Amino acid sequence: MSKEEYYSKIKRFVYRKFDELEVTERNKRNDLYLHYKNNEYAEILIKKKSGEVYYNYNYELSDKFFMTINLEKVDFEILLGRWVEDTFQMKVNHTHECVLVIEHMMLKIPFK
Repeated sequence: MSKEEYYSKIKRFVYRKFDELEVTERNKRNDLYLHYKNNEYAEILIKKKSGEVYYNYNYELSDKFFMTINLEKVDFEILLGRWVEDTFQMKVNHTHECVLVIEHMMLKIPFK
């Protein structure tokens, strides 16, 4: 299998997993919270206004990618950014890994 074929296979796997996430839109800036069903914390937060994408490295999302297919974090961030751009028709300026407690609080899905 060529490097391009391998990358294409990984990309399809990752995109399918992202597509499993539910989307909740909140607040006046139209931030998008991508999460698994019945979860009060998002796996991914998309700040549409600034083009920033935050992801939760420590929980369910990361296990699906980093452990299942041994995907490097930098490759994950590239795929995440491209998926967000393709899916939500927006420009991604930066992806951020949430590692601090204060960052994880941003991922709590607010009530309407």
